[in-house]
Amino acid sequence: MRKITLISLLLVFGLALNAQNLNASLSFARFHSPELGSYVETYLSVSAAGVKFELLEDGKYQAKVNLLLMFKQGDSIVDYSKTQLSSPAMDDTLQTNYSFIDQQRFFMPNGNYQLEIEFSDASRSEKPSTAKVDILLDFKPDEVQLSDVEFLSSYMKSDKWQINTKNGYDMVPHVSSFFDEHEKQLIFYAEIYQAAKLLGEGSQFLLTTYVANAYDMVMNDDMVIRKKVEAEEVNVILNQFDLSKLASGNYYLFIEVRDKENKIRSANKSFFQVNNADVKFDVELLARISEKTSFVNNFPADSLRHLILSVFPIADPMERAFIKNQLNEVDEHQKRKFLTYFWTKRNELQPKFAWQKYQIEVEKVQSSFGNSFQAGYETDRGRVYLQYGPPNTISDQEFEAGGGRHEGSVPYQIWHYYEIDQYRNGKFVFYNPHLVPNGYTLLHSNVKGEINNPHWQSYLHRNQLENIDAPENDRYDGRSGELYNDPH
Repeated sequence: MRKITLISLLLVFGLALNAQNLNASLSFARFHSPELGSYVETYLSVSAAGVKFELLEDGKYQAKVNLLLMFKQGDSIVDYSKTQLSSPAMDDTLQTNYSFIDQQRFFMPNGNYQLEIEFSDASRSEKPSTAKVDILLDFKPDEVQLSDVEFLSSYMKSDKWQINTKNGYDMVPHVSSFFDEHEKQLIFYAEIYQAAKLLGEGSQFLLTTYVANAYDMVMNDDMVIRKKVEAEEVNVILNQFDLSKLASGNYYLFIEVRDKENKIRSANKSFFQVNNADVKFDVELLARISEKTSFVNNFPADSLRHLILSVFPIADPMERAFIKNQLNEVDEHQKRKFLTYFWTKRNELQPKFAWQKYQIEVEKVQSSFGNSFQAGYETDRGRVYLQYGPPNTISDQEFEAGGGRHEGSVPYQIWHYYEIDQYRNGKFVFYNPHLVPNGYTLLHSNVKGEINNPHWQSYLHRNQLENIDAPENDRYDGRSGELYNDPH
């Protein structure tokens, strides 16, 4: 399921859009029907907390949201929907701790499309917020293929069809890929196509679903489902994982289809985030660590905290939980054991060498990015450098004097990575709004798990008179847009 967030400055993935007071998310997933062809499902979730309620004739209150979805190829509109989504009628406007959902389905042939979105509160006279996202429909009849994954809030069997029904189940989409501390289940739905045709009617294949953290893509042994499945025209995947023991962080849900020769015939992965502050690192793991011969014994006691904090950028979610929530609770011996555990995990034979190699990079970011109130590894630029490595290019703009409505810009840098975490063309925008020496903070990135703020250009200009309701895409104008679009 691909996600477009209709509010800005969230740690999410896809486009972000400033929708005035509205707090909403829109995502989509691509499926295929053997009878009707390929289609895109769109899912919109609107928080009742941000909409304006109007008094109805029966004395209840209701909010309405205008939504326009257009699928285009070039200047041609292939399909569109103009709807008005209504909230449940409520007795008063204080009951706003819920969201209301819209789901639509668009059947279209294979091809490249651009989905354009307009979105506004029907009870406010405001300019609609807009977004654009490219969508590829590419069903191949000569390959075993997986649909996108749809995350679900709930599902139930049904013998009646409605817009949210697929293969005999009514499903309530979980529109966001973010799961907070109250959401303890990752429920997901997907479909496998062409297995019977290409693997043989009635033949069996191995279906594996598992969760891995986004840091090192290592499979979580407690979150794996392996199942032999009989090939059908359409095989349904409907399952769930318990999130209650998953530490806060970024993760992927992997799905693999393997034939009887153990060859992967189809696979995909879907990103999601978890906020689960109650989950802690199991300190019992440290009890089994011997520090007698460890290289960390040579570290001064007053350096241990700094050495642990400095590894946060490369730590996995559970290790980050220890650093954020438990570091102040452990004694000197446990700190030494954690460092031994951490570096032995990364290089069992030569943990000291792994630490020395990393320490060189820590010293580099301290020299380049440290300031009077933050160590280099604590700064946004230092954290990105340590987590992803040095960028391929840096566009450093100390000032743009400018004129007219821009009146110049604050200092900013645009970092470009040719490849990052198995993706190409990763970009980070840092800026220094308060003109503090080395006081750059992360403003925007197109990398999953990072802050995504498509209005980043407006924050660079000192009078901020940019049109923040301009349509969103990944192309920007002006000098900063030139450096972002074509880094060098």
